[in-house]
Amino acid sequence: MPASPNVLNGRLVSDELPTADCLMVAAATPVTPEFTPDIDLLAAHCAWLFAQGCDGITLFGTTGEGAEFAVEDRCRGLEGILAAGVPAGRLMVSANALAIPDIVRLARHALDHGVRDILLMPPCVYRGGITEEGTFRFYAGVIERIARAELRLCLYHFPDICGVPLTPRLIRRLDEDFPGIVAGVKDSGGDLDYTEALVRRFAHLSIFVGSEIHLPQALAFGARGTICGLGNVMPRLMRAMCDAPTAFDRRALVPIINSGDLILSRQPFVASVKAVLAEGLGLPSWRRTVPPMADVAMPERGWMLRDFMRWEAGLPADWRSFHFGAVEGATNVVHMRRA
Repeated sequence: MPASPNVLNGRLVSDELPTADCLMVAAATPVTPEFTPDIDLLAAHCAWLFAQGCDGITLFGTTGEGAEFAVEDRCRGLEGILAAGVPAGRLMVSANALAIPDIVRLARHALDHGVRDILLMPPCVYRGGITEEGTFRFYAGVIERIARAELRLCLYHFPDICGVPLTPRLIRRLDEDFPGIVAGVKDSGGDLDYTEALVRRFAHLSIFVGSEIHLPQALAFGARGTICGLGNVMPRLMRAMCDAPTAFDRRALVPIINSGDLILSRQPFVASVKAVLAEGLGLPSWRRTVPPMADVAMPERGWMLRDFMRWEAGLPADWRSFHFGAVEGATNVVHMRRA
């Protein structure tokens, strides 16, 4: 029987994520002057992403600055998103934190509210001294303390951030010791050979890529989809990649996506994404980040936005997530409006 749909801002949204060609966005988090999540603006962002064709949303991950927020604020944020009508089955909650009791509390809170999918990377402390055995003990300790059979844990491989790789041997051990609980892996390591090895060795797990340019090959291998930060500002283009009929058609979009990513990556990625959202939605508060991150300063912000506008203006209309006015060649002042 198909899942019953929910209505979000007048649009039908299924209760569950698709099992293939799945586009999840690692949502950026709008921030109040008190450095707490702006729940109303975050709910509006989620609604906009679904309207652009995204299948699901990951809350409070690395792009969402999740580890910078207090546990209470993240819990209130999730409650606000659910109250706005986002189906729990279309959400994944990142429970990244330094203290195991905080991780357990975040995960249990999500489970209590019907969100079964939890994303978790090892803590980013004692990087040089964490062994594979220590990483296993971390995940095992968290799972045992959450103690909920409905938990679907997605292991998060992102050694550039936390300094701790998730080896296939470690994943196999966790999968064997906690069958059904360990449900997938998000691979943000940027190594396509590693991604392929995961898909081949763990065909029963949901493998998501964090590197958008590797998505065509990963889908061809049998990966479930992507959890991506670029989806915040180019969701229609990412949807087009997922929906392209062949791997060849998907690969043809890689240079286009990569060129947009290179513009954003001139400055810290999260701040660049927020700068685009602030201009695109006409909401300057979107530029606010949680320290130690900082807004992209002028004139660099103006140059970056001008070039991003030019890049997107060159896309076919169906792939654009924003509409732009005229782009002046020499000005730092840009004007964008929501599609």
